[in-house]
Amino acid sequence: MNMRHLEIFYRVIEEGGFTKAALAMRLTQPTLSAAVRQLEEGLGAQLLNRLGREVAPTEAGKLLHGYARRIFALRQEAEAELQSLLAGDQGELLLGGSTIPGTYLLPQLVANFSKEYPQVRVNLRLASTESIVNDLREQRLELALIGGLVADKRFEASPCFGDELVIIVPAGHIWAERTEISEKELAAEPLLLRESGSASRRALELRLKKHGVSILPERLIAEGGGNEALKQGVLAGLGAAVISKMAVAGELQRGELIALSLAGGSLRRSFYLVQAKGFKLSVAAERFKSLVLASVPHWGTAPAVPVPFGTKRERGKCANPARKTSEIDDAISLKHQAFGLRTT
Repeated sequence: MNMRHLEIFYRVIEEGGFTKAALAMRLTQPTLSAAVRQLEEGLGAQLLNRLGREVAPTEAGKLLHGYARRIFALRQEAEAELQSLLAGDQGELLLGGSTIPGTYLLPQLVANFSKEYPQVRVNLRLASTESIVNDLREQRLELALIGGLVADKRFEASPCFGDELVIIVPAGHIWAERTEISEKELAAEPLLLRESGSASRRALELRLKKHGVSILPERLIAEGGGNEALKQGVLAGLGAAVISKMAVAGELQRGELIALSLAGGSLRRSFYLVQAKGFKLSVAAERFKSLVLASVPHWGTAPAVPVPFGTKRERGKCANPARKTSEIDDAISLKHQAFGLRTT
């Protein structure tokens, strides 16, 4: 069935005849008559009774007219939906976040985005940086906010929010009156750490390696389990932990935990908004990306510690990514963030 012929047949009935239909469609009457005749021949059924200048549908014509009305209504709906999708007003946004930015930054960013584009469905996945990077590689996600710089040419990374990792101990700990400890002291303390695929653990390992220090297996009391598990373990007196300052803002304010820095300098890192290179983002994803980058406050110029992810060979080619990418500085409590995300 020729859809153009069907449309002409539909308009002839809707307009009440060939003359009005020809004027509405800016076509000649012979063109319309020929189209309807070819449609009838193709279907093997008479569709119109021609009564002088007037026409009336036959039973077959009435049946086909009903289906044509539904077909063209669906076409109009599809066109409207597609235009809305291309305009970024609806659709699905596939986002990922590593633990800290996914817990403390993305919820408010998504909420801000959803207020502006309520018809866009946001699908948010939280996991370790390593897992999220793999999802980006497999194109299961469009964008992700993670805590490590992906040293892989297949990705594009935009530095945005910053973070400070601190050593936490309970209020009664022997270090409670201090503000900093050495890397060697930390490695000798019973430790609770995130899993090996996390960016915060990678940042710590890079710092210790720089100072010629490594964590002895017997000093590693627990690993994995997430930030809440680390906090509860420290509060129970199992040992010290290295954790994002964002994750312990409430406990620090209440005096339940003490935060210390490393003597070699604050352990800072950047968060990165990452996408697969060459992957065309949806309009919704482009708008979310713009919203995130516009939300980044001005945090100074000193570079944060880059935490590379990727193969050893790829990391070797990008030994100093801070030279290639402008970094942001400092990590502060979320109550000081420009977009007002609360942490307590």
